[in-house]
Amino acid sequence: MKQEVVDKKGKIFIRRNFEDGVLLKDYSLINETEDILINHKTIALVKAMVKRLPNILYFDDFSDRVPELVTFPANYVSERKYSRGKDREWQEIIVEIFSRALHEEFSLTKFLQLEDEDDQDNYLSDVTKTLNNEIIDEWRKLKSAFSAISDEGDKLELEIKHSLVEDKPTFKFKVIDSESSGNDRKFDIGQRSKGFQWFFNFIMKLKFNPKYKLNPENAIYLLDEPGSYLHSSAQTELLRKLCDIGQNNTIIYCTHSQYLLDPDIINIAGIKIVSKSEGDIELVDYGNSSHVKTLGAFSALNDALHLKFGFHESMLKRCVLTEGIVDYYFYNMFFDFDGINIIPGAGCGHLRELISIMISCSEQFVLVLDYDEEGRTNYSRYSHYFGDSFTSRTYQYEGVCKGKDFMLENILSLEDVERIKVAMECDDIKKAIVALYFKDEVTKVDIVNGINKETRQNIDIIQMRIKSIFNI
Repeated sequence: MKQEVVDKKGKIFIRRNFEDGVLLKDYSLINETEDILINHKTIALVKAMVKRLPNILYFDDFSDRVPELVTFPANYVSERKYSRGKDREWQEIIVEIFSRALHEEFSLTKFLQLEDEDDQDNYLSDVTKTLNNEIIDEWRKLKSAFSAISDEGDKLELEIKHSLVEDKPTFKFKVIDSESSGNDRKFDIGQRSKGFQWFFNFIMKLKFNPKYKLNPENAIYLLDEPGSYLHSSAQTELLRKLCDIGQNNTIIYCTHSQYLLDPDIINIAGIKIVSKSEGDIELVDYGNSSHVKTLGAFSALNDALHLKFGFHESMLKRCVLTEGIVDYYFYNMFFDFDGINIIPGAGCGHLRELISIMISCSEQFVLVLDYDEEGRTNYSRYSHYFGDSFTSRTYQYEGVCKGKDFMLENILSLEDVERIKVAMECDDIKKAIVALYFKDEVTKVDIVNGINKETRQNIDIIQMRIKSIFNI
């Protein structure tokens, strides 16, 4: 390879060769001169690079159900060649199941060469045992969380059956359901609930994917709408499973579900917002997205962030009601409100129901509104609706705003605003505050403790004013 390419850290483009509709297992460089392409060192370099590339495991949207029959070509035993298209995926899974169960690379081939029926039954018995150990045992562990499959029986077993269909080796998965009466009933996978079909499809493609066996770490998992057909609790459990897999792998999935965006499980900094404009698809970090909050791409994330709070008795003593979730995160990080509960609203103009709850149920509460046009407008609206029971319990940053607009982000000095935005890699300070809240404790403490004198003075004034309303 030319030294100047190396010195300039130029890009190397590798192409997998395609011939007669088939992807070949050989690779070559592109955009290079002929003398480089034919050099034996170049060929060795390409092989070494491809060998080190991560495996990519693709899971579709799970609307694709387990096939009723998995049929191999009639000449599979002699040539060990798979079919093309989607049939190949399940053929490879069957091969891997036999290999894993019998600890031999070509176990399926040996099975198909058996002539004695008892020998075949013994092979299938070992394979069935592996299936139940790998699939059913894990299903039982997760069943309580997977509400979508709660209607399934408690005693299920799997079975794999073999037959010849037009001289082609054919396999079928069966579910054995032991009823309370003690009778066993057999069903095709397609006759079970959609939740069970989803679970079976996912676990089979995960655990018996040949690539997974060869390199279970440093793989890239691509999932398209993995929450399809799953109840909310099942999606939350799936998210935990993906996070476990993601400890040593890269997980990439798309979703419209708030339950697969739970910020208590997944780092919000890893979320990308996708939009399409004039045919171009844009993928932007959550912190740098310029989309308005009502845009479809943001709706699931907003739901995940906003719908995480309920009330219990201890929360309704001393309460600070904030305009939104960002205020909630900021107050929890930067203020010392020991003995005071912070309740997030859903926006300045959507607080009437929460104010009603606070007036009727809380011992004491303070509503904090920004001192800007929206804050002043809604203060007047709520004052007209609730009267003195509201106005005496509202704080609009008196003592720091000095007659001009003052909002949550103005509590921070310009220096601290820039410092937090840079640290969180966000262009917007409010999004940076959200990202900081879900950051690790060490980073969070360092940033909070590092605020300058101007920010500290603003916080002290606000904290003192709010506490004085509670007479503490």
